[in-house]
Amino acid sequence: MTRFKIEKQGPSAYRQLYAQLKEALVSGAYPPGSRLPSKRALAAELGISVITVEHALALLADEGWVEPRERSGVYALPHGGVAPARAALEEMSLPQNVPKDFPFNALARIMRRTLADKGERILAKSPPLGTIELRGAIRRYLARSRGLDVDEGRILIGSGAEALYALLVQLLGRGTLFAVEDPSWEKIRLVYEHNGARCVFLPMGPDGIDDAALSACAAGALHVTPYRSYPSGISASAAKRAAYAAWAEARGTWLIEDDYNSELASPRGRIETLAALLPERTLYLSTFSKTIAPSFRTGYLVLPAPLMAEYRERLGFYSCSVPVYDQYVLAEFIDSGELERSLSRRRRKQRG
Repeated sequence: MTRFKIEKQGPSAYRQLYAQLKEALVSGAYPPGSRLPSKRALAAELGISVITVEHALALLADEGWVEPRERSGVYALPHGGVAPARAALEEMSLPQNVPKDFPFNALARIMRRTLADKGERILAKSPPLGTIELRGAIRRYLARSRGLDVDEGRILIGSGAEALYALLVQLLGRGTLFAVEDPSWEKIRLVYEHNGARCVFLPMGPDGIDDAALSACAAGALHVTPYRSYPSGISASAAKRAAYAAWAEARGTWLIEDDYNSELASPRGRIETLAALLPERTLYLSTFSKTIAPSFRTGYLVLPAPLMAEYRERLGFYSCSVPVYDQYVLAEFIDSGELERSLSRRRRKQRG
């Protein structure tokens, strides 16, 4: 087995292992098609938990370096790409992150009706913040599903979470120190850092960010995913969410609530948003990649009123990058109730 080493004083164990495994893949120590050491073997060799190993492998799989195969193990892919033998099959099959019972027929009807009703309006340029139809549909949806009382004027439409992360750096400033969960989705760090911001990593406990790390944090913005944070799967407890709000309020800093997956929580276990706890300090962000389909590439950001005024003044020159046709379709899909019916079916299936 290729020898790896975890330094106690270095970065998080999963990040060290991720970097070392990636280096081994790039160097050819694990050629394409070869099987990596098992999770349990790596954990035993390095004296770390299996969950820590799983986090590192999840990042590599997300970037296309390896492919987990059920009951078989984890295999190296060629140069971070899709295995050639599987590429053609994957192009023809439904992607795993699209629900098999998705109401495609209903979506197709809405698409046809939008073409008929809107006509040449689908050729127009989108308003800077997004169409009033979609922002209004999101406002009504948030009131029903998340208990949030916002107005269309504070909602900004963007082409997915990554574009909105980049916009946050420009809005809050490159000199802002962004605190992120450790572990967290790697693209959060990558987008922030590649846009000139610095990040600090706060270790996760069983119910959210470790209390001591949060208390000692001096960041200007805290980016959290309260429900099923990726890749840990940890959901913040009610007490922890209150601690996040208290931390931001006491320091006059910002909370970035990445709420990409909470709609799949059961209705009885619905998590109260940070935006409801501390609306004046919370930037609420979500997308439709999980709830509808990743191809929509549509997300939205709800800003506190003072920040929206600042956005309009400094960054209002930006055009909305989501086509108006997609926005009209998405607005009708939400307002017709199809989105909530689809989510309800998926929640029932989860409860099984």
